[in-house]
Amino acid sequence: MKNTKIMAVLVVLLAAALFIGAASAADTKYVAANPNNLVSENDLVQGGEYYLNFTPTMDPTGNTSRLLTKGANLTSVFFQYNIDKTRYLGSTDTAGKITIPSDAQTGVYVGTAMFNPVNYIINVTTDKVEVVTYPTWNKDALSSSGAQEWNVSQSTTSIALRMPNDAYLPVGAQFTPVSNTGAEGIITVQTANGIPYVSTAGVKPGQYKYTTGTNSVQVYVKVVAQGGGGSSTDQFYRNVSSGKDAFVFERINLTAAPKASMLTLYSDGTNKQVINQIAGTSGKFYLTESVVGGHYGNYTYDGGYIYIWYPEISLEAELAGSPGDSVDGKTINKNTEVNFLINSPKVAPVFLNTTTGYEQSAKAKVVFTTPVAGKTTIFGTGVFTDVPLKGTQTGMTAAPTDDAVAGTYTAQAEYIKFALNKDNYDKGKEVTYSIFADYAKKSNTVSFTVQSSTLTITAAKDSVVRSNPFTVTISGDSKKIYKVFIDSASTSEINPTLQNGQSGYQTASDKANDVKYTLNGVEYKIGGNFETDASGQRTIQFNTAANTEDKTYTIKVQGYLNGGDVTKDASLDAGDYDTVKVKVEKGAVTISASGDGSYYIGDEIKLTGTNTDSSLIYLFLTGQNLDDNGIVLKTLPNKYPAMYGNANPVSVKTDNTWEYKWDTSKIALDTGAYTIYATSRITNGKSSSDVTVATDANGKSVDPYVAVKLSDSEYATVSVNLKQPFLSAVPSGTIVAKGDKIYIRGTAEGDPSTLMLYIFGPNFFEDHSITVEDDGTYEKKIEIPSSMSSNQYFVVVQHPMYNGAFDAVLDKTTKSPEWYFHTSNVNTGGDAQAFVVWGSSNKLQGSQAADALTKMIDSANIDDIYTKLTFTVAEPWIKINNPGDKATGSKFTISGTTNLAVDDQILIEVMSSSFTAVDKTSTSTTSGVSQTTKVVAGEGSDNTWSVDVDTTNWKLDEYTIKVNGIEVDVTTTTNFNLVEKLPDTPKPTETGA
Repeated sequence: MKNTKIMAVLVVLLAAALFIGAASAADTKYVAANPNNLVSENDLVQGGEYYLNFTPTMDPTGNTSRLLTKGANLTSVFFQYNIDKTRYLGSTDTAGKITIPSDAQTGVYVGTAMFNPVNYIINVTTDKVEVVTYPTWNKDALSSSGAQEWNVSQSTTSIALRMPNDAYLPVGAQFTPVSNTGAEGIITVQTANGIPYVSTAGVKPGQYKYTTGTNSVQVYVKVVAQGGGGSSTDQFYRNVSSGKDAFVFERINLTAAPKASMLTLYSDGTNKQVINQIAGTSGKFYLTESVVGGHYGNYTYDGGYIYIWYPEISLEAELAGSPGDSVDGKTINKNTEVNFLINSPKVAPVFLNTTTGYEQSAKAKVVFTTPVAGKTTIFGTGVFTDVPLKGTQTGMTAAPTDDAVAGTYTAQAEYIKFALNKDNYDKGKEVTYSIFADYAKKSNTVSFTVQSSTLTITAAKDSVVRSNPFTVTISGDSKKIYKVFIDSASTSEINPTLQNGQSGYQTASDKANDVKYTLNGVEYKIGGNFETDASGQRTIQFNTAANTEDKTYTIKVQGYLNGGDVTKDASLDAGDYDTVKVKVEKGAVTISASGDGSYYIGDEIKLTGTNTDSSLIYLFLTGQNLDDNGIVLKTLPNKYPAMYGNANPVSVKTDNTWEYKWDTSKIALDTGAYTIYATSRITNGKSSSDVTVATDANGKSVDPYVAVKLSDSEYATVSVNLKQPFLSAVPSGTIVAKGDKIYIRGTAEGDPSTLMLYIFGPNFFEDHSITVEDDGTYEKKIEIPSSMSSNQYFVVVQHPMYNGAFDAVLDKTTKSPEWYFHTSNVNTGGDAQAFVVWGSSNKLQGSQAADALTKMIDSANIDDIYTKLTFTVAEPWIKINNPGDKATGSKFTISGTTNLAVDDQILIEVMSSSFTAVDKTSTSTTSGVSQTTKVVAGEGSDNTWSVDVDTTNWKLDEYTIKVNGIEVDVTTTTNFNLVEKLPDTPKPTETGA
């Protein structure tokens, strides 16, 4: 007892020294089975140790609570935060003890306590026993098996047994016989008037056992902050009124709610859910990182709300005078000024105090790690040791200076301690506020490399194909003017030229000092003055063209005397320069033509290729009796010499490909072989010498330009063979039945869109337009009316040829109702001819009109061509090849011939020739068949048809075969007999021995 008192005194002294609310280092605390039943005297204070016990009524086995005087300890129970289950206290040890961290989340925690099975035994005896509801019980009172036992007389009809925790046995529990005790039967816990009971009636004397299952119970504890739920502390709490901001790591005092004990963060929307809760006492809350748990925003309490945020701080570094131009990951010079921006979006506005010159505002510092791993808050011209935060963003400018060590620097911002006015605290004292300096995370890091200010120039690439640009980058002092130019450039050649309108280019008259020259009346600018940016760098673009000389160029950057102030002295500094070499190379040209290289005049030929040498392709061709050096392809039928290729160049796409669709229908070239040239520059055709041209392709005077010799340009060739278009026409049949149809099919080369078809006959004329497919084929269906006379008819199919127009024209309107053919002066340039084909006594006879049209088209003044054919119209007919007698059950083919068109449908019917009435109950089947088939082409002028028949189950009879035209009105019949058996064919008699 003496030792116990001494320990208690020591524990109290220790608790007072640590400012924790626990009365002793190992207080005994009860838990609750319902979070609503937690009482303040059992709160767990942050930074304490506790033994956790449960009350007897919480024991589901009814037994364990009586084992210890003060209740059984909870062992190996893992406690989680009751709301989101992502935070925890830890587990109780084997003695039921748990240690609460000093920064534990305040609030309610839940754990699961496990209880081992307990045995209950009823001893049924023949003796009369007075039953006690439950005995006064301890460990020593247990049976040798550790079970709770009751002695009950046999045939007891109703007795309510209770477990040691005063709970009744559960209804439905069954006591089963214990072996070798004489017991027989089962005792089941029943209920009457809501009271559970057992009856021993009907069972034999002996022992009956019931074992509880493995049970678990959820138990709850409440953790409060130090100073809450226990003794008071001397911690300072910052006063925060409703609607204001508070921060993680702070202790706050809600001035408008001195009794507030809970802060709650809800989800957005109409169906609000609790996201986080923070417990406190008497309006005071400790906002530890684990308590807030990363849940920031609007926390409410009875009568008000506050905002809780993380005290963020971040750092940016950008070129001074160039907002948004970050130096992070980049290189700066020793004289480059950098603007360091400290961002404190929440903390700085809350603690901003301008009345004391920012001395009582939040503060930060920037720590620089040097290339040799040193740490400093001084960077060149800037001191970042104590920076008052004057708003959400605070900037300071500094430059490395010439003394700075070259290499990579890393900068990082962090909060430091600052003075806080006494009005901010519940104790009314002025304090040094250090929580953000002690606990808040530091900012991101910004890294940059400091280099010496030596003037350098580098090229983005060592070589470039001409017609493409290239860039060089100069590095020198910040905001200084340098001259960049092509060194030792030849003024008799085309050099790379400066891109106009570049950033940093100096256009003012007092700074302009361009390097330029004139060649063939054209001025070329190959250099100029450029000012570096705040980082001391500038990227400059040079352009090349198709006529840029392919060779290696030296690009030079050079500084000026007097610090680069060209307004005072425009003299270059001979000792301050650097150079870089860039090679300009020729590109390449390719060309190919669609198809197999052989084309009909009028076809569209697709020319494609690539060009990496320039942005334009020039096309010319050579052939028999054309200009020796070639003619411009795109201006045909005008035959301009190739040196005028600038009239119609083809643009090269960004992927260096090009394409041109050449329509050969109106090029005024004869058939034959031609060679097409594709060049990257305007050339004097295939000549080996250049030529100066003073007029354009239309003869208009222009500034002179040079069409270079072919070898000075990149080029490629492709050969094409142009052929005379032809026309073919084939009828689907030479004889067509009245009421049927005929197809005229053929091929029309030369890519015409339309053909004309004319039909001539006795007192008959028709004209039809025919559409030609992309592959040059065509088909025209012509319906033959039933009224059309049987006779021969003439067909002429007309092709418009090169000019795409029909030069022999049918006119139905000018002299209506007279129709006549005439030649078109507009299209042919020849003499007009005409003849009447319909509607006048002057008309030509059918065959004569057909002959006149073909002779008109044969005229030398017309480029049209034609083909002709004939067909005969006849009365429709169908013939049947009589099959003769057939044996019943046999299979055979019925066939015949016809003048109906191929693919016409015909109907073949086979039916009994006799017809007799039969009784309606008869089961006899009908004999015969009805079937359609298509007409197919025959070997001669007649077409054929056929069907297969099967006479199985047909009756013996005479049958009629009837064949009908479906599309044409024509019918024919014949008969045959179906007999039981055909007569045997006599065998020849054998002779001789």
